[in-house]
Amino acid sequence: MQLVVGDGRRFLAATADPWDVVVSDLFIPWHAGAGSLYAREMFETVARRLSAGGLFCQWLPLYQMTREEFDVIARTFLAVFPEVSLWRNDFYPDRPVVGLVGRVTPRSIDLDAIGERLAAVPAWSRDPLLVTQQGVAMLYLGDLTAARDLIASGPLNTDDRPLIEFVAPRLTRTSAAGDKDWFTGEELATFTDVLAGRFATDRVLPPTGAVASARRAGAALYRYALAVRHEDESAAARYEAEVRQLVPEVVALGERESSVATLADARRTLGKLQTEQERVARELEAMERRLGQLAGQGGGGP
Repeated sequence: MQLVVGDGRRFLAATADPWDVVVSDLFIPWHAGAGSLYAREMFETVARRLSAGGLFCQWLPLYQMTREEFDVIARTFLAVFPEVSLWRNDFYPDRPVVGLVGRVTPRSIDLDAIGERLAAVPAWSRDPLLVTQQGVAMLYLGDLTAARDLIASGPLNTDDRPLIEFVAPRLTRTSAAGDKDWFTGEELATFTDVLAGRFATDRVLPPTGAVASARRAGAALYRYALAVRHEDESAAARYEAEVRQLVPEVVALGERESSVATLADARRTLGKLQTEQERVARELEAMERRLGQLAGQGGGGP
């Protein structure tokens, strides 16, 4: 393995090497310069470097985006990649993360081949949702290429017209109370339900009964997490029963450790670490500002 510390976008632009997989981590949209990592030129650079059959995953922190920002990035992504699918990373109701997965050469996913690879994963590193094919299918939200009409039309995010660079900070600060209409909760659940309804035209996963059940279970598990968040015990019990009925094998694997809640919180530890990391970063930024102010005050002495 070779570790390269530097600007990933410039590295890809400078190399001629083909890549089977490129992953772009989630970036806070309103941070200065982050918009360029969601730009059409960035996506085009990645597309040129993908090998035949290669894929690109762009993670998106929906708890730091409004629906408007999501649509800008999604339609920019769709303008570059002939095939775009949407995947969950987790089932957190308040901190959801999704991945846009693009391919230059469209192809359906072989779940049997994925199952063989999952079987080879060491037991100590297994995620309850990444053990079976149905668990993987629970994370699949849908084929955005076949559902372009769900994404609002409008301009793309480009280097010369950096829409995210200007829109994200404005949308972030429209509420004096800091309470934002992030693309989470019920709004996200409704969007993903509509996307799942396009299953008949889906070209990414095989339209089998097992896949359909897994996708319904994924939607039910997210709504279960929402119900728990709102302390709606009757709704939570109803969605839990639905998940158990649709994917009993996945639930059984999860319950080796705890309960159905384990599936919804499969990445709880990672989420806590991310929250702590963000808190430390904010404190460091505040400290740097304070030190700058003190340095400025001391600069006028004799």
